[in-house]
Amino acid sequence: MRAEPQPDGSSVQLLVRARDAKFQPLDNASVTLKVSRPEAPAGEAPLILHAEPSASEPGLYEASFIPRESGGYRVDATVAIETGAAAGQSATGWTSDLAAAEFRDLKPNRPLMERLAKQTGGRVLSPEDLTSFARELPSQHAPVTETWTRPIWHTPLVFLLALACLVGEWGLRRWKGLA
Repeated sequence: MRAEPQPDGSSVQLLVRARDAKFQPLDNASVTLKVSRPEAPAGEAPLILHAEPSASEPGLYEASFIPRESGGYRVDATVAIETGAAAGQSATGWTSDLAAAEFRDLKPNRPLMERLAKQTGGRVLSPEDLTSFARELPSQHAPVTETWTRPIWHTPLVFLLALACLVGEWGLRRWKGLA
């Protein structure tokens, strides 16, 4: 069993080689992977994955896992033959650092910045454009967003509803002779 972190930095390829007693590849096996985190809170259930047979090599089973948190991971593989009997077990582990992918390449991703600027109405500046940008900055319009909250009972509609309930209840009591 092997866990291979992928070059994209966000996924891990889990590979299991299944062999029979004569060390021949098992083609019709069922491979179950149980992924867990050693530092997980008590009660957190492990993730169960089912590996698929590889198209490139007999007896090789593959699954892909995307870690959601940084830290250590452990995977336990169980191989079962067609009858359901266990053919073997194996375990491996790896660590994942989700923040490391961001700092893997220190060069700016200019196409991504240009696409983001185009979508948000901004622009990408080069170092030569900074002085002209600084001169234009005081005349640029910047929208101001202000968040405010207001209790629902301070709205006129709720006040009128409460008043109508009060007058309706008073009128009903007078009509039935209960007041």
